[in-house]
Amino acid sequence: MIARRGKAAQAAREARAKVLWQAMAVRHRLPGHVRFDLPEPLRSAEAAAVLAGGLEVIEGVYRVHVFTGAGKLSIRWFEDVCTLADIARVLAGLVAEAVDLDREPPAPGEEPATPGWLDCLKEAGPVRAARRRYEDLKAKADVVRQIVAIKTGKPVPGGVDLQEWIIHFCNDLVAFYLIRSHWDRIIGQWLPRPWAFRYQWMTVFYLTFLLVRYRKGAVPKVKK
Repeated sequence: MIARRGKAAQAAREARAKVLWQAMAVRHRLPGHVRFDLPEPLRSAEAAAVLAGGLEVIEGVYRVHVFTGAGKLSIRWFEDVCTLADIARVLAGLVAEAVDLDREPPAPGEEPATPGWLDCLKEAGPVRAARRRYEDLKAKADVVRQIVAIKTGKPVPGGVDLQEWIIHFCNDLVAFYLIRSHWDRIIGQWLPRPWAFRYQWMTVFYLTFLLVRYRKGAVPKVKK
């Protein structure tokens, strides 16, 4: 009797997974990008974690995002590494894993924990878009580094850190802005009378020293 119940539950689970997989219609398709409809039972945090975790380990897939609110699953990959058929095959198995018919309902009176302000900030639309863009650029930079290493036969040390690049870019932008805003004074006053404006020159030298020191400290050391 127990074996029959187990087989019946397994058959019901497989049937449910098949129905959910058939409901995941393709909403958008471009080279290296596909977006699926996500049925309501697969919009929970647990199911999203199963789908994202299983897809991210596929070689060639560099970004997976589950939009639980909008009911969408977005996948980006390199078509020269894997195909949409490979992704669909793995995704069908993940849908079967995400289906949980035996989940116990919450106890009466038990309410889900209210998310804090930090969680709400992380789930905000602009923040999520910025994080996805950052992860996208970082993944592409890592792939470019690997391709360069394969072509040249020499590993590229350290990789490309987008955060460090943004900091360097902002520092350079501030330096150029300061030079541009004080250019007339530098040419007309500071250069002809350097001693009279010695404190301004000391500030310039000190800021330049800090910038160069930060640049040298940010460069990773290559082990020979």
